[in-house]
Amino acid sequence: MLRAFKIENSIISEPHSSILSFLVQVLTDESKAGDRTLQLNEQDEDCDLLSNFEWRHNNSILFGMMMRIIPAENGGLIASDLFEHNKIAITDVDSGDSDQKQYKDHFYFALNNEILVTNLSGNINITRLQTYLNWLLVDVRGERLFQFTELTKVPEGVEFSSIKQIEIHGGGSVLPAPVTSQESTTFTRSISNLTAEVLSQIVNDTDSLEDIQNSQVIEAKLLLRIKRKPKEMAQEEYQRVMGAIATNIGNDDGIVVRTKDGNRYTGEDIKVKKEIKVERTTGNRIVEEQLKQEMEAFLTELRDQTND
Repeated sequence: MLRAFKIENSIISEPHSSILSFLVQVLTDESKAGDRTLQLNEQDEDCDLLSNFEWRHNNSILFGMMMRIIPAENGGLIASDLFEHNKIAITDVDSGDSDQKQYKDHFYFALNNEILVTNLSGNINITRLQTYLNWLLVDVRGERLFQFTELTKVPEGVEFSSIKQIEIHGGGSVLPAPVTSQESTTFTRSISNLTAEVLSQIVNDTDSLEDIQNSQVIEAKLLLRIKRKPKEMAQEEYQRVMGAIATNIGNDDGIVVRTKDGNRYTGEDIKVKKEIKVERTTGNRIVEEQLKQEMEAFLTELRDQTND
């Protein structure tokens, strides 16, 4: 599944974000992987790394593979000769060296100056990539910070003017908000905590309150009524607000749009995604060229839709 994000343009006088013009300055043939390694915390050796990248179409599209790497001492290395032993103790497994690195996970992305697409899992906030790219460009981007907002749409077959309200349900996972988005930050408060606060005011019996919370018979629902009539609100403005919300809701069922005729649409109908099929090698690794072409096709589709 590919997810799509708008690359926000913070400079009104420019037609787009210009992120590629900065990336081309740092992602050169002389660029070394070690210089692209972001240590996530000074006290921890976990790192994010743009381990591989490729420019296409005269530098108008960048493909990249992001890798999370951890110290070998965290995950432990099992030497092949240990499998000749009768038993392997945990002290044998914990044999990594802090200078060694170990692969944890990876994902792919592709972007132009306006849109980013990625196969990053839906329960992981795009802030992970946003933070990395802003760090990578820190010496060339000046004071601008690039921000990625989930692309959203009006549900298929729904008239924009018929939208009545937006609901955020406690069942949806609320992801950490990008630090650069004040709109997104509004929606990052844990709804489950809100449930607990409200219930504690209603149920005085502590044991009963705990039973209700553990059984999850009640959930919180944040209701956002659209103050302005949709016919007075530009569709672009609606999508900007919806994008700020959707970027931080990891579970599609956690966000619901209701229309005046009573129909209900979840994040699956609102977020811009594309399901793709990519072959795998005998080692169960994806055929990267196929994925790149699928991402390129998705970027083209989104560009054409924007220009319609």
